[in-house]
Amino acid sequence: MIDQHHGWNVSFKPLVIGFILTLVLIFAAYRIVAYGHLTQTLLMTSIILIGCITAIVQLIFFLHLGLEERPRWNLMMFLFGVALIAVLIGGSLWIMSNLNYNVMPHDLGH
Repeated sequence: MIDQHHGWNVSFKPLVIGFILTLVLIFAAYRIVAYGHLTQTLLMTSIILIGCITAIVQLIFFLHLGLEERPRWNLMMFLFGVALIAVLIGGSLWIMSNLNYNVMPHDLGH
């Protein structure tokens, strides 16, 4: 995991590689959206896929997730954080939807 010979943790090499990969992915997403050669479904799918790949690149190259000697604890804490954020966002959207349904006036056909 850690490259002791090339100094993966002490050099700027992962930062430069991660920066270049992130820029390439961002420009790819911009190009896809700006020129609109794809259908709506394929466009949304490709943007979501590029976003997920960009997140993975940033987690590996900038946060060094999975590159330490004992990556298990950091990965578990990261997954717990993702689950917590998903519950908070999902719960907030559910509450807002429920409030919108129950509080907003409905058209009774008058």
